[in-house]
Amino acid sequence: MKKFVIISPSYNEEKVISLFLKELEDTFSLTEFSFLVIIINDCSTDSTLELLENFQFQSTHYELKTISLKYNVGHQEAIRQGLKYASQFDAAGYIVMDSDGEDDPKAIIKLTNTNDFDIIFVSRGKRLESISFKIGYFFYKAIFKIISGNRINFGNYSMISKTVIEAVNEQNFVHYSAFLSKLKFKKYFIKYDRRKRIDGKSKMNSNNLVLHGLKSLIEYSEELLFFFIKLLVSVVVAFFIYGGYVVYTKFISQNAISGWSSTIILSLINSILIISSIIVLGLLIISKKNQLNPKNDIYKE
Repeated sequence: MKKFVIISPSYNEEKVISLFLKELEDTFSLTEFSFLVIIINDCSTDSTLELLENFQFQSTHYELKTISLKYNVGHQEAIRQGLKYASQFDAAGYIVMDSDGEDDPKAIIKLTNTNDFDIIFVSRGKRLESISFKIGYFFYKAIFKIISGNRINFGNYSMISKTVIEAVNEQNFVHYSAFLSKLKFKKYFIKYDRRKRIDGKSKMNSNNLVLHGLKSLIEYSEELLFFFIKLLVSVVVAFFIYGGYVVYTKFISQNAISGWSSTIILSLINSILIISSIIVLGLLIISKKNQLNPKNDIYKE
């Protein structure tokens, strides 16, 4: 019997965690596989851990393991710790998903019936969000596409192979889905609508969403650096073209130049200085990033 591992971070999910696990079991029963569910308790302060310790699947083909982090590290690092722990188990695939119910468990059926894969993303179809969120998400995807050259219409919900999980555990990341999108492995996509949280209340406010989006660009720091280099070249070219025009107009054709020409020249110089500073900072960040080693394990069973 094929075995699959589910990795799911959880923080203060006392209202939803039991319902999430029951829904998982209902989905598992529609397959012919065995499952190990690993919940990463990110130092919850409510009764999440107690509920996990008291939960038991009805079938012996499904197993639940809870690892508790020594301190709160946030969603993305909790995923990394879960992947590190999960890698010790042999499995046909390792599925990362949220524990709040927004990731539709029914996608597991299709994931587990896909053969010959490295990375399978569950891309997002419809999602019930506010107009302001949809507008912000549209611009975020556009910026990500311009800078990285890749589309990002997916989140953490994905399945990776044994080879990929080993590659992931050898590196650092701050944004799991963006990190996976950079890896040179064969990728597949399946589409499922994004659901509401089981309790209907999202934990992500606008500040958290913006920060999460910016973290995705950190994974593409090299591409972001080249974007600013190309922008710098464009501004420098514009500076010399306009500067040449001003010199020609004033000293060769001896015509009067516009009063705002000096303002444009100063603006271009300031732009060059600002973009150059960003590039230097980017080089320092990339240099520091390449020196980092993956963090030590901070979990306990």
